[in-house]
Amino acid sequence: MNAMKRILVIRLGAIGDVVLTSPAILNLKISNPGARILLLTRSKIAKLASMFSGVDEIIEFPAHASLRDLFRMAEHLDKIGFDMIVDLHGNLRSKYLMKHIAAGVKVQYPKRRFERWASVRLHKLNPDPPHTIDLYNMAVQKAGSRIYARRPVIRLKPSERMDFDLTESLPHIAIAPGASFPSKQWPPDRFRKLSLEIFKRNPANVVLLLADIDEQMESLRDEIPLDRLKIFVNAELAELAQIIAGTDLLICNDSALAHIGSAVGTPVIALFGPTHPTLGFSPRGLRDCIMQVDEPCRPCSLHGRRACYRDHQYCFDRISIDDVMEKVTERIKSKTGGEKALFIDRDGTLIREKGYLRDPGEVEPEYKAVESVRMARDAGYKIIGLTNQSGVARGYYDEEMVRLVNQRVLDIFASSGAPIDEIHYCPHYIKGELPQYAIECSCRKPSAGMLELACLRHNINPFNSFVIGDKMTDIQLAAVSGGRGILVRTGFGKQEEKLLQIPYVLGPEIITENFHEAVKYVVRGGGISGDDS
Repeated sequence: MNAMKRILVIRLGAIGDVVLTSPAILNLKISNPGARILLLTRSKIAKLASMFSGVDEIIEFPAHASLRDLFRMAEHLDKIGFDMIVDLHGNLRSKYLMKHIAAGVKVQYPKRRFERWASVRLHKLNPDPPHTIDLYNMAVQKAGSRIYARRPVIRLKPSERMDFDLTESLPHIAIAPGASFPSKQWPPDRFRKLSLEIFKRNPANVVLLLADIDEQMESLRDEIPLDRLKIFVNAELAELAQIIAGTDLLICNDSALAHIGSAVGTPVIALFGPTHPTLGFSPRGLRDCIMQVDEPCRPCSLHGRRACYRDHQYCFDRISIDDVMEKVTERIKSKTGGEKALFIDRDGTLIREKGYLRDPGEVEPEYKAVESVRMARDAGYKIIGLTNQSGVARGYYDEEMVRLVNQRVLDIFASSGAPIDEIHYCPHYIKGELPQYAIECSCRKPSAGMLELACLRHNINPFNSFVIGDKMTDIQLAAVSGGRGILVRTGFGKQEEKLLQIPYVLGPEIITENFHEAVKYVVRGGGISGDDS
C-alpha cells in the first residue's frame, strides 16, 4: 500500500459512539505514522474529540445540517484531497460523503443491522457479540492497518484532571443519574438514596454530575457536608472528561459518560435496563462493571428510546440500591483508583542492549538502573518489565531461556534492594520461523496484552502510569494504554528518535538520556504536574 498522507474518519454522533472511535483512530495513526488524520464529527463533540490520541484536526459538521450543508461539506472535503476515507457511521449522510469525496481507499464499518434488529425484535441474543470498537477496528484492518488499541482513550495530563476541594484522603465517587432517554435511567430517587448510602456507609466523597438542574438531587447539600459533596450541572463534555478523570469510580446508566469514564481510566459501574451489552455498546475499560438483570423483554430498544410497556420497568426495578452498594463497597475496599506503575522495556532500557540476549550471565543493568528502580519504588510506583522477545519466534532461543534471563534480571535488582514486581515477555513475531509463534497476538508491544495482565494482577491503573523504553513501540504502547511515554536514548533510542522527524507521528512526553534521567523526571514533578520541567 502507498504511504497515506491524509486520512478522513467520519463519525458524526452520538457522543458515546464517537468516543468509541478513539481506538480505531489510534490504530490508523500507529499504522500510518506520517499521515494527517482528520475527524469529521458534530460541533458539540469537537473539543472532546480533539483530545483523542491520533487526531490531528477536527472538521465540524453542523448540528442541524441541511442538504445544502451536506453538499457543501462534500465539495469542501473533496478539495482537500484524501488518500483514505474510513466511515465509522454508516448512515445516509456518511454514505453520501463517501461517494462524493475522492480517495484511493474507502472502507465502512459493518453495523450488524440485522443481528441488532433480531436482538431487539426477536430476542435472539449473541452470547459472544462483537463490541462496536471491534467493528470499527474491522474497517481499519480492511484499510490495511494493524490493530493494537482495543479500548477507548482520551488524552489528559495529570494537571488537567479535576482537583476537588473535598476531603482529599477519601476516594471520590462520581454519580451520573442522566441518560439520553428517561427509559434508560435507573430511578432518580434511587440515585439520590445511593448517594446518601455511599456517604453514610463508606469513607468516600460524592461527586454528582447532573445534566440539568435537579432540585431533588441538589437538596443533598442539606444532608451531606459540603466538604464531602461536589455538584456539577450541565458541564461541557471536555470538562466532564476532566471531572470524571479526577474521580476514583463512576456510577451511571448506559450513557455517553460511561464511555468517557472508560476513556479517562476511571472504573465504571454501568446500570443497564432496556438496552443490552449484546448490542455492542457496553463500556470497555479494563476494570469496568455492568449491572443488569435477565428479563424476557430485554433488550426492548436499540438505543433505549422506547417507553416500557409493562406495569413496572422490572429491568431497573430489580437492581436494588443494596446491589449497587455492594459493588461500590467492593471497589472502594480494593482501592478502585488503582496503583501507579512504571512499565519498563527490558533490553536497552533496564539492562544494556546485547542483541538477542541468550545468556543470563551477560545481563548488565543500564547506568544507575538499580538506583533508579529503588527511587521509583520509594515514590510509590510498581515496577513492571515488558519485553518483546521475537528471538523465540525466529528460533534463536526458546522460552525457557527468556525466563532464565528474566530471572537473572530480577535477582540482580532484588539483591541490591530494588525489587522488580514482575517481567512479562511476548515470544511472538508474525514473520518468525516457528509457526506456533509466527502469529498475530495481543501481547506484542505496542499491543497492551502484557501491560493489561500486569494491571489486573497488581491493581494498576495504566492511566496513572508511565511506559519507558528505547523504541517507538514503547511510546505507542503508552498511547494505547492511556499512559505517558518516555523515550530513552540508550539501546536503540537515538536511532528511534530520528523517527520523530516524521510529521504527525505520535511522540513521547519527553526524551531523556537514559532510564535514570527518566525516573528523575517522574519523581521530581513530571509524574505530578505533567510539566516537562
